[in-house]
Amino acid sequence: MAVNIFSSPREIYYGAGALKSVTNVLGKRVLVVTDSGVKAQGLLDRLEGILKGQGVDWAVFDRVEPDPSRESIGKILVQAQDFQPDLLIGLGGGSSIDAGKAAWVLYENPDWVGLSVPEVSQKMPQCVLRQKARYAAIPTTSGTGSEVTRTAVVTDSTKVPPFKGAWTAPQLVPDVAILDPELTVTMPPSVTANSGFDALCHAIECYVLTKPSDMIDSLALWSARTICEWLPKAVSNGKDLQIRERMHVAALQAGQAFTNGSLGLVHMLAHILGAEFHIPHGRAIAFVICPVFAYFYSTRRDRLVDLAKALGLSGADDETAVQALIDFLNKLKLEVGIPLSIKDSELREDQFVSGLKTQIQGFQARLSVLPPMMRSMLGVPDSMEEVQAILDHAWKGTTPALR
Repeated sequence: MAVNIFSSPREIYYGAGALKSVTNVLGKRVLVVTDSGVKAQGLLDRLEGILKGQGVDWAVFDRVEPDPSRESIGKILVQAQDFQPDLLIGLGGGSSIDAGKAAWVLYENPDWVGLSVPEVSQKMPQCVLRQKARYAAIPTTSGTGSEVTRTAVVTDSTKVPPFKGAWTAPQLVPDVAILDPELTVTMPPSVTANSGFDALCHAIECYVLTKPSDMIDSLALWSARTICEWLPKAVSNGKDLQIRERMHVAALQAGQAFTNGSLGLVHMLAHILGAEFHIPHGRAIAFVICPVFAYFYSTRRDRLVDLAKALGLSGADDETAVQALIDFLNKLKLEVGIPLSIKDSELREDQFVSGLKTQIQGFQARLSVLPPMMRSMLGVPDSMEEVQAILDHAWKGTTPALR
């Protein structure tokens, strides 16, 4: 049997009031990376209130943007180089945690500062970390799982078209994750729904694409079942701490599943929509997941059927079972307030068509360097016409026939 490795933070603190556990991991100089929304909600104040009296110096970068760009990472880096922290804290959603991770990479590897997003991606196996600082992640949304993953997503806005690149290495898993559901109760319903669908996709796309594994499958299926049950409750009753804690833990475990397993076509297409049209990532996931799963029917049928059964969905045969899964996902979208189609958003069709044309050309160029085995693992079609067809279905909110 093959020997596998499972990556995870050294410590995970979770439960109401877990934010206070940050005192267990403090160094002498702390740089907090966050965004204006977290600051406006008073969550940064709560963290700073704990830092006071702990005998540490701290600084704050609170200008993280959605889909953080290489340029914004550079601004965090400048502050880090000036302040010289021995602990970085990412406080916020996936953008803040990923931005902090990316700045951490450059802070510890200064020779990479002038490199482009794809150039850093290529060097990540040689990434050296923890020579200057450790990393703690404190999520305020229940979606990305970035607090336990080995990846930081960085947008390269200098390219035409812009694209999201991944900086990935096992050593990029944060040292500590702190899950406090009290930090998530201010999430509005739309953010709860979008981030929840992202977490759900982490679980179910990972399950469908990853070869069977007891460790990964158990995490993926538990988190999928939990999110399907509790996400509608979180959207309708976001002040309930029990509901929020369920979603927070499920999102983390979905993150543990996919960072040790695999994601593929669903996330790749969602990144296209996010980079070009600035559609929130979880919503972009919701738009493409059903057409992609219909496409997977020809190559991942057994795993789709097993997933449907694990979620309590059944059919007289494989086709009806997988169709029941797709119908369930569409019903869940509507239940949490996500439209079925991209055309139901504010995007015009001419914008969609023109933007997509450029993005697909870039997508094809990036795929051309991947070996066939890697493309197969990611579930990527052989032709761009099939990719275009999937995105056309996402625009219309339809699903191709299973075949």
